[in-house]
Amino acid sequence: MRKYRNQIIGSLIFMLAVVVGVIVFFNARDLAKKLGEFPLWIFLPVIGLKFVNWVLRYCEWQYFLRVIGVKATLRGETRPATETQPATVKVQDSFILWLASLPLALSPGKAAEVIKALVFKNMTGVPATRTVPIIIAERLVDGLAVVLLVMVSGLIGGSELFESDAISQGYVQGLIVFAIVFMTLVIAVVQVRPLALTLIKWIAYLPFIGRFQQPLHVIYESSYEMARLRHIARTVGFGIGAYFCDCVGFYLMLLGLGETASTVLFVQAVFILGFSVVVSALSALPGGAGGRELTVGAMLSGIVAMEKSATGAAVLMIGIFQVWFGVMVGMVLALIFRKRLFPPSLEAEIQAYERHKEGQSPVLA
Repeated sequence: MRKYRNQIIGSLIFMLAVVVGVIVFFNARDLAKKLGEFPLWIFLPVIGLKFVNWVLRYCEWQYFLRVIGVKATLRGETRPATETQPATVKVQDSFILWLASLPLALSPGKAAEVIKALVFKNMTGVPATRTVPIIIAERLVDGLAVVLLVMVSGLIGGSELFESDAISQGYVQGLIVFAIVFMTLVIAVVQVRPLALTLIKWIAYLPFIGRFQQPLHVIYESSYEMARLRHIARTVGFGIGAYFCDCVGFYLMLLGLGETASTVLFVQAVFILGFSVVVSALSALPGGAGGRELTVGAMLSGIVAMEKSATGAAVLMIGIFQVWFGVMVGMVLALIFRKRLFPPSLEAEIQAYERHKEGQSPVLA
């Protein structure tokens, strides 16, 4: 557990350094003045929209749990499967776990998110190899949702976006095509069983990663069902709704910073925020820090023609509501419910997982 905690702390330090860089670049005094003029009431709908985002993304998680046979209950108890009953998770426990795991995404390569699967195993007895694919599926669905929003807003915005010197149409198209091709290949490989099973078989002969062949086979069997088009189509709807809420919140922030309400500005807000999510995901930096700030700053300045202090304020606020707010909520919930989420038995699960990664144990259960 300490290893993953240190990874998250390191990521938070990096993100804080990016925040300091933004403050220095945009001039702390000018930023303070601009933020002081911001209408505080706008934070209320922005926070409300963020909560709706979380609920919709949690619905993705709960949907995929149902796909692997875990039953949700409002009033029952969280318990392992029996000979006659499937594993059951109380909705409250599942939602607390989902929110408390938000800071785990900050770890390098999102490696710490495996703790989410291990905590769930500790709660319900469901093997981590069945829930790890859900974490992957969530990323895939969210990626598809954001790319679709960027494509639609790009088509609607047209000249309002690409006549600006701030962004090249070829660059945007290239990134979107790459993202679509990558996600399509992932779905295709999972769905073409002979190809997927052959690749997994070859892994057994590779150095260093060959020991993961057996757990990868178990993970694949779970992934195969989750990557079916009917499941992807249903959950992408949750993802589109979730990120559209963020786009509306971003639009409200721009209005609070002095921009004039218009359909054009709304389309620009959807495109800019969506494209920044794509860039930050591809950058693989902790919390997307750096890539998000550069993208949002450059586009607000070039496309929306915002003045420097307003651009800096927007960059700071979108970072707070896209990442920092969720991290703080997750950390608070993890602290409040630490006995429920992180009992002493969890440490044994993590150690077993680490031994398996090092090839000292046969199977990741």
